[in-house]
Amino acid sequence: MVVAAACGGLVWHGGFREGAQLALAAVALCTLALWPAAWPEPLWIAGGLSLAALADAAAFALHGGSLGTLAAGLAVPALLAVAAAEPAALDRWLLPALAVTAATVATAGLAGLVLRSPPLAERIAGLWRAGGTLEYPPALGLVCVCGLAAVLALHAAGVLDLGPALVAGGILVAGAAATFDRVTAIEVLGLLALCVVRLPDARTASIALALGAAIAGAIALAAAGDGDAVSRHLRHGPISSREAVWGDAATAISERPFTGRGPGAFPDLQAQRHPRHPAYAHDAALEQGVDAGLVAAAGTAAALAAMLLAGLRGMASTDPRRLAAGVVATAVAASGLYDFTWSFAPIVLIGALAALALGPTYAATGDRARSSSP
Repeated sequence: MVVAAACGGLVWHGGFREGAQLALAAVALCTLALWPAAWPEPLWIAGGLSLAALADAAAFALHGGSLGTLAAGLAVPALLAVAAAEPAALDRWLLPALAVTAATVATAGLAGLVLRSPPLAERIAGLWRAGGTLEYPPALGLVCVCGLAAVLALHAAGVLDLGPALVAGGILVAGAAATFDRVTAIEVLGLLALCVVRLPDARTASIALALGAAIAGAIALAAAGDGDAVSRHLRHGPISSREAVWGDAATAISERPFTGRGPGAFPDLQAQRHPRHPAYAHDAALEQGVDAGLVAAAGTAAALAAMLLAGLRGMASTDPRRLAAGVVATAVAASGLYDFTWSFAPIVLIGALAALALGPTYAATGDRARSSSP
């Protein structure tokens, strides 16, 4: 149910639409019925802190983005309970669902770019970039990286033959290139290099997709047409472009450090104060701090740190599924620390699932299940 809701939200315009937000929040609430099965660990503690602060802020002031924000806050403790109750389900469903959904979203982004059709693609500073159903190019890039990790893991595990792996991987590499996102390009190349080193069974596919990445990047640059727009985009500072909005968030937190302004308040606040600045804080902890105060900021930062550490441990593994889960958890957590993740509730669900798949209880149960199966 959780995986289905997360994937459905990604297809349904990134979870921005009210129906998608309601579905994600409802599933997260239902899974809390399994709370007694959860065990204490950093993700549980951090998620609980953030959730408590968000609930308090929701009682204080509701805003248009409240449902999605609350769904994100519910996701971490709810998924912890689900993983404790049936950890083997993550092994069966997470990677296939992520691979299929990512390829679907990437195809939508490529079609939108070819047709110059918003909101599947958008023109930013003169440059058309694919956003897919998420309507934001870096978000599509993140999903493509996660989907590519899933495809290569499934191929290395013998679930996916070489031909389908190359087709699905090619779509995801092309979708990543069509976002013109520099971080995405680095992550794609890093993932392919990691798979060459760690997963011998996926080496051929990884090398082929690395060549495909170079070709896709060249095609994307050629198709962009406006060389000046591409040059301006590639030269803008990844940190300097965020300093102003980070400062706005810090100021807003200092004004209401304990109550916050209510879940989903940051975009409205930015529209009033600095309409030329980005609508999101580009830092999950800062944005949650604006919405629900310092407790939510601390809880979010701790949850992302726990997710990042779990992901790094997984990336050191030679088990395909564990390595893929590590890549997903690391990519989602890193994006939350410098970009946007918790503004997209479905991505939080996928990242939390991946982090939980790397937990001690899951690892023990999953290893036993795999050793007893053909």
